[in-house]
Amino acid sequence: MLNARPVEGRFRTLRANVNAILVLILFAVPWIRIGGEPLVLLDIAARRFHVGGLVIFPQELYLLWLLVIGLAISLFFFTALAGRLWCGWACPQTVFTDVFAGIARRVEGWKGHARPKRVAPWRRVLLHAIWLACSAAIGFHLVGYFHSPYTMLGEIRAGELSATTIGFFTFATLVSYADFVYVRQTFCKFLCPYARFQSVMFDRDTLVIGYDARRGDPRGKRAEGDCVDCGLCVQVCPSGIDIRDGLQLDCIACTQCIDACDGVMAKLGREPSLIGYRALATLEGLRPARVLRARVVVYGAILAVIGLAFGSLLARREALSVEIIRNRAELVHMTADGRASNAYTLHIQNRSREPRRFRVALDADGAPGFELVTGMNPVAVAASDEVETRVFVLAPRDADVGIEGREIRFEVSAEDDASAQVVRPARFLGKGATG
Repeated sequence: MLNARPVEGRFRTLRANVNAILVLILFAVPWIRIGGEPLVLLDIAARRFHVGGLVIFPQELYLLWLLVIGLAISLFFFTALAGRLWCGWACPQTVFTDVFAGIARRVEGWKGHARPKRVAPWRRVLLHAIWLACSAAIGFHLVGYFHSPYTMLGEIRAGELSATTIGFFTFATLVSYADFVYVRQTFCKFLCPYARFQSVMFDRDTLVIGYDARRGDPRGKRAEGDCVDCGLCVQVCPSGIDIRDGLQLDCIACTQCIDACDGVMAKLGREPSLIGYRALATLEGLRPARVLRARVVVYGAILAVIGLAFGSLLARREALSVEIIRNRAELVHMTADGRASNAYTLHIQNRSREPRRFRVALDADGAPGFELVTGMNPVAVAASDEVETRVFVLAPRDADVGIEGREIRFEVSAEDDASAQVVRPARFLGKGATG
């Protein structure tokens, strides 16, 4: 486990502020509600996916997939522009590893850049207790993205927390503890797939953290090049690499080498940014970096298409969805008075944010003389919820249904909104039908 030397500087200060904001966002999002709905809740058990106040049902998973694809393309887009900006500034692995390392420096009693030669046992116990508490907080909020934290608190008070929830919480806590305490940047070097395929998204104009060899070399104490070969950039690197060796897979663009080098340059009275954000083409002295280029335009165009498709699907999204399921146990039931009866289950989804009452009826023109029998009509459905109701359709005794059956149509409409109306066909089978 590598313990990088801490460093101070403009990027270190900015990253500390960004870390605080990102941790706050990660912990706050499961608690935020918009119009009574969670901001983000992937409730797999209830088959509800809440994103930005929008409730996505299983039949609309294409919307969720569009969001996921859009996020992936966004990562490609920003990687093409600014390299591993995600890795260095926003990845939870980097953020929490940095936070845990900061806690260690405070509890162990570091003096500036120096770690104490001997750490008191009580400090080590306290440190691991704090780390475990932080890991538990992370685990609780990670589970909170799949099981409402409000619900979990109620279950904890009532002593009704399920074994599944406890299991996922324990797993998330232990993984967080092991990852941010022991694994750290080793995850980035050996386990993270993003580091492996980033080279496909890089080109000569991608912004990376690089060493200006034309200005810094030859290195040494003499005033031949600006680099005095102090090795501080290596000491502060959490991955343990030498940025002066060029672009490397292990570099996560954390900017610590920039702050370290700028500090040395300031003491020597030389210009900063010997190590800094630059495009590869600029580092090699080929030409100035180009922002607009083919891959950036392509990624941007794909993002625009995904955004338009998502917006179009939302605009055409129906506030009411109805599915009709035939009773397969008994296709046709003959009543005592000789009438054919078919049973159906109506699955009604209210996708609006208001509770509604839906009236179920038969299209009289398509089924003259047919009778609808329901247990409840209208059917009350809560906001962003769904209800199943069982109905029976009786045919007149003299109806010509035939073995193949005939088509009937169910009409489901909201009592308070005439536009929320759905007509769904179903097949009515007569005596002797086999389905």
